[in-house]
Amino acid sequence: MEMALESSILSKPNFFSSTKSSAFLLFNRNLKYPPKFLSKTNHYPPPIISSFPNPRVVKAFGVPKTGAFGSQARLGSLIKENEKLGSYQNLIFVKRGILVAMVCGVLAFGCKRVFAVEGVVNAGYGVIGQSILLLKNAWPKLSMLIKVFKEQGLVLTALLGLSAFFSMAETAITTLWPWKIRELAEKESEDGVFKMLRSDVTRFLTTILIGTTVVNIGATALVTDAATAIFGEAGVSAATGVMTVAILLLTEITPKSIAVHNPTEVARFVVRPVAWLSVILYPVGRVVTFLSMGMLKILGLKGKSEPYVTEDELKLMLRGAELSGAIEEEEQDMIENVLEIKDTHVREVMTPLVDVVAIDASSTLVEFHNLWLTHQYSRVPVFEQRVDNIVGIAYAMDLLDYVTKGEVLESTTVGDMAHKPAYFVPDSMLVWNLLREFRIRKVHMAVVLDEYGGTVGLVTLEDVVEEIVGEIFDENDSNEEIQKKTGYIVMRAEGIFDVDANTSIDQLSEDLNI
Repeated sequence: MEMALESSILSKPNFFSSTKSSAFLLFNRNLKYPPKFLSKTNHYPPPIISSFPNPRVVKAFGVPKTGAFGSQARLGSLIKENEKLGSYQNLIFVKRGILVAMVCGVLAFGCKRVFAVEGVVNAGYGVIGQSILLLKNAWPKLSMLIKVFKEQGLVLTALLGLSAFFSMAETAITTLWPWKIRELAEKESEDGVFKMLRSDVTRFLTTILIGTTVVNIGATALVTDAATAIFGEAGVSAATGVMTVAILLLTEITPKSIAVHNPTEVARFVVRPVAWLSVILYPVGRVVTFLSMGMLKILGLKGKSEPYVTEDELKLMLRGAELSGAIEEEEQDMIENVLEIKDTHVREVMTPLVDVVAIDASSTLVEFHNLWLTHQYSRVPVFEQRVDNIVGIAYAMDLLDYVTKGEVLESTTVGDMAHKPAYFVPDSMLVWNLLREFRIRKVHMAVVLDEYGGTVGLVTLEDVVEEIVGEIFDENDSNEEIQKKTGYIVMRAEGIFDVDANTSIDQLSEDLNI
């Protein structure tokens, strides 16, 4: 008995295959499902219909002891999957049927309108008979259409070609940045195409627009006249539809897409022919330009010459270069900082007076030496009586000169060696102008005054450079000094932060994304 059972199990591939096929045929017959979709269900596991009385044999072959219940569950899942596939296929059939019906309707309406054969559709013939009558009645007009195309097809092709040429020229010229045109012009000879383009861009654009308008109107008029002569009033609708598709596809979308992807090459190809054509259309162009300028004056607008590249456009280009990998993120930040520094005032980068390390002019060089050992500053402001009364700047290098010369440090005051007078700047001064003054005067430190002449802080060349490259830390900077430079932002709760008063607004907005 066991041997017979093992033999039946060993031959299970044939048993399961026939069971699966018969089960699918049975259920597809009930579901009326197309037989060609049977292959999509082959990935499902075969149903288990029999049960095995010998557990050892079941364990040996890894067959689950589900019996008839497992078979019913799997067949039920197959039914559901068949229903899903059937509903999806029905949806596809419905969509295709609607599309075919719309196309047939448009064709029928077009045939009735263009070929004037309403009687064909209304006749009592079948589909084949109607098709034969339709072709028989439409053939004379089709013959006329072919004849007209042979006579005027070359002219129409030339007009559409010119329209495509003008569209490419317009897109190529308007796509090129003005600074790019200037760069290309500087590399050319005197009669170069980009020198011609840079000399008078308006003349080229006016010529292109006039040419585009003329050829499009000419092509449309030619097609409309031929269609009206053949099809009567229905030819207007036919010509409108045909020319709309032709102009959009052949003279707008395709040529402009080519020009957008290759603006430099296309511009190099089209500029010279447009320049020759502008000589012919120069009188018309001048009139059109004069009329357009008059309309701008009536509307209260004036044509202003814009810069080659605005600051926003330059930042956009930098962002694109960084995303493409042409420059690093740090390089992008530094270039943008250079652009922003011209709008930054000294009061925004200075060290407040309360944080300034200064020394009294009456102090000895020994005291100055001790101060230098503590803070390691190469330059220290020198004041008299009050810290806001700064009279000069003491240099640590000068202290070294006194030591090497054997001078008595206890008897020499800081005031004697200080560089006087100090350089004073207003707090409203732009950082860009301050950098220029530092270079001209060959100084690295300035005292900042407010609008009333009071001392409010100190600014150094390092402060200016840090606005471009970021914070610069010396090897001797302590953690406290680093925190003063960078500030800190600590999140205490959701939407609540502790922010150091020295933190800049730019850093705060960057760290918190606000």
